[in-house]
Amino acid sequence: MNRIKAVQRALASRPNAVYLEIGVAQGVAFMRVAADEKIAVDPAFTMSPRTRRLADAKARVTHYFETTSDAFFAEQGALLERTGIDVALIDGLHTSEQALRDVENTLRHLRDDGVIVVHDCNPARASIATPADSYTDFRRRNHWWNVNWSGDVWKAVVHLCSFRPDLQVAVLDCDFGVGLVRRGVPESMLSFTAEQIDALSYEDLAADREHLLNLKPAAHLDEFVAGPPPQRQAG
Repeated sequence: MNRIKAVQRALASRPNAVYLEIGVAQGVAFMRVAADEKIAVDPAFTMSPRTRRLADAKARVTHYFETTSDAFFAEQGALLERTGIDVALIDGLHTSEQALRDVENTLRHLRDDGVIVVHDCNPARASIATPADSYTDFRRRNHWWNVNWSGDVWKAVVHLCSFRPDLQVAVLDCDFGVGLVRRGVPESMLSFTAEQIDALSYEDLAADREHLLNLKPAAHLDEFVAGPPPQRQAG
């Protein structure tokens, strides 16, 4: 199981599905995902012409926005109001602040039964979890052989589990941690304040990752995706 298979599984039973990917880069995931309408967002695409052709062949309509995710959400409200979002993959800048902002912005346009997939939620080593402002900054802080970077995206999961009683959140134990978010009643909640989350270290994650991330085996994906639709609250 990996993020691409998780996305495609979430899209599988949705007719005319709209897929949003934040952090497309070379298009490794985007070219493999099939959906009716696909939206790609990245401040600097590095997709080859062949990769873009493969990506376009798996959609009726494909949109490319070479901009930051913050600018995309600020400027493309009309598009998102028209299309909505069925499934999104968030794999952009690997900071907790940006990942959380991308989730919250996506939720504003996510269908009631939509699913958000967040990559890099369960770094296996401290080096992978190095907080940094960018990938270039991460490489500067680490040995040359440390090339995998997840940053502190995992803290965005802790934040959602602490502050959003309207969301179901879990992380699959595969592919550097595949986070899953959808509307619904959570199994349980954490009780951290924002200040406490900011103070958490990688050592805290390593000591209690199952609890902090609601860590699940990869097989949990089907249960999460096929779970009952969220109940609307009266009012």
